[in-house]
Amino acid sequence: MNPNDILQHIDSEAIARDTLAFVEVKSETCSEGPGSDFLAELIKREGFEVAMDDVEPGRPNVYARIEGTGGGQVLAFNGHTDTIPIGNSTPPSRDGDWIIGRGTEDMKGGLVAMVHAASALKKADIELAGDLWLTGVIGHEAPEGKKEGPKRLIEHLLSRRVPADAIIIVEGPCAIWSASLGSAIFNIEIKDDRGPIHTIKVPYDTNPAYWVGKLLTELQEREEAFKKQPAHPLCGRQLYNVGMVHGGDYMNRLPASFNITGTRRWTPGITLTDIRAEFQEICDRYSKQSGLHWSYSIEGEREPFETPADHALVEALTGAAEAVSGKPPEIIGMGLVGDANLYDNDGGVKTVYYGPAHQTAHSDHEQVSIAQLTHCAQVYALAAVNFCGLQAPGNP
Repeated sequence: MNPNDILQHIDSEAIARDTLAFVEVKSETCSEGPGSDFLAELIKREGFEVAMDDVEPGRPNVYARIEGTGGGQVLAFNGHTDTIPIGNSTPPSRDGDWIIGRGTEDMKGGLVAMVHAASALKKADIELAGDLWLTGVIGHEAPEGKKEGPKRLIEHLLSRRVPADAIIIVEGPCAIWSASLGSAIFNIEIKDDRGPIHTIKVPYDTNPAYWVGKLLTELQEREEAFKKQPAHPLCGRQLYNVGMVHGGDYMNRLPASFNITGTRRWTPGITLTDIRAEFQEICDRYSKQSGLHWSYSIEGEREPFETPADHALVEALTGAAEAVSGKPPEIIGMGLVGDANLYDNDGGVKTVYYGPAHQTAHSDHEQVSIAQLTHCAQVYALAAVNFCGLQAPGNP
């Protein structure tokens, strides 16, 4: 197979037109139905059958199976059709090599590139041995989105309705993003049975505010300890951070309760069970020392993920990117968490990201390069060949 036989069927101008048209469709989280419909119609236009899966009324996931001839591995491309609120973002437009507007980089451009990659294989009469799936999900963007779409897809991964052996998420930096930290939002609550009495009656070292200070100091010390520990080679070190501290209602009344909310991120090899044990130890110890009631809760938890460099998916992408650009792609990790954490840990399917860029996502001037989208479409097409394999000679 000559890669140029495939790549010649990838049209930059068509990718630009389709990306701009997709971005012009409003599909904010929880109202992403029009975006899913656009993706479905785009896939149909290129000659593929589409299944719509209503996760909630008017909010469908989109699935398209491109059947292989048999005997190869099954690859799924994946992305989300929702965007964060449009707000005051720059309206959709084209400026030279750039498509501008909410959702261009995150991640309608990648979805368009995915479809054009599959179309190029069809136009080049390439028959893959393994099935190729194109999938778009809803409910990605937090806090409105609750991962409804990815969770439904995971049900299908587990039941083998979508029997993927690997997943490429079509967003992120133009590199193989193969590892992420785990992440959770934690809330520590401190309660005092004395209620909101006058502070003149309260020794300061029994005030919940005093103990909040002790806790924040300890979290800082833990942060300093993390800096001294070996970091993960791709996604970095463990992290603690605090975003909100709430308590009290008047300057001389005892703050009878406090809430401390933040994020905890951890490296592959550490589990959510370990993190829960860590917070339980903190609450038990401070409860004993302070005589106050300490408890914690965890939400938005994501286990870390890592796809090894010698995995067939990484090798397939590496070979494809090198064939397109003449040099091997960088293999990276990030502290950010996303759907790959879910597909890997909950769905049992190894996953990586490869996208056009990760520079303007969620900004008010979101944009994506047409040249980078074209590059991605080329890489996706060749990666599908590398991973799924070709029809064996002599097979019907």
